[in-house]
Amino acid sequence: MRKISEQEINQLFVFTQKHYVEFYDVQVELVDHLANAIEDQWKENPTISFEDALQTEFKKFGVFGFTGLVEQKQGELQKYYNRMLWNEVLKFISIPKVILTVGLYLGIVFFLQKTKSLGEMIILTILLSSFIYFMVDGFRYILKIRTEQKKQGKSWLLQSVAQATFSIPSIGLGGAYYSIINRLFQENLGISNAGIHFLAVFTVLHLLFLFVFYKVIKPNLNKSIKETEERFQIV
Repeated sequence: MRKISEQEINQLFVFTQKHYVEFYDVQVELVDHLANAIEDQWKENPTISFEDALQTEFKKFGVFGFTGLVEQKQGELQKYYNRMLWNEVLKFISIPKVILTVGLYLGIVFFLQKTKSLGEMIILTILLSSFIYFMVDGFRYILKIRTEQKKQGKSWLLQSVAQATFSIPSIGLGGAYYSIINRLFQENLGISNAGIHFLAVFTVLHLLFLFVFYKVIKPNLNKSIKETEERFQIV
């Protein structure tokens, strides 16, 4: 039975690149799938050409070709890390971590009630400063990824997910911060008792989010990217 040659393997890589698959790990997976599928066709029909066998297999991916597969994989990975983030945050409202969470919340409420406008300004400064740090750190992280991609001449699907993981929360949190700060300034930094509790809850969630992100999500992403690089280094 005829086997895929090295030259044909290279043609498959070029084929995936021409059809908008930019991530090397996905290219390898697709090339392996296409090569096996073409060899299976040769078992049934040894006379079929490589190009015809390739086009037959490619048609099975539908009108969107490989694009749909790439988007599906990106979506699955993003959902995976989103679930990881929220699962870790939710651990802080279960015993025994809930004691720490409640203590932090009560401490912020007590601080705001005692310090009034000054305390509100301090909390808002902390929120805004940490958000700016998150954005700057995210920009540096994305720039680092793109520099590595340029240096290696390859990019990984996980790297795109890592960039989205930094970018998407920045947009969402930015909107939340704007709404809160705008509301407080409209009220001349004299928020009601209910507002104090709301600001305390938001601050606690904000701190938990940052803690989980930098202690769990970012290290996990870095580890997975490194493992992917090592895995495909010899391919």
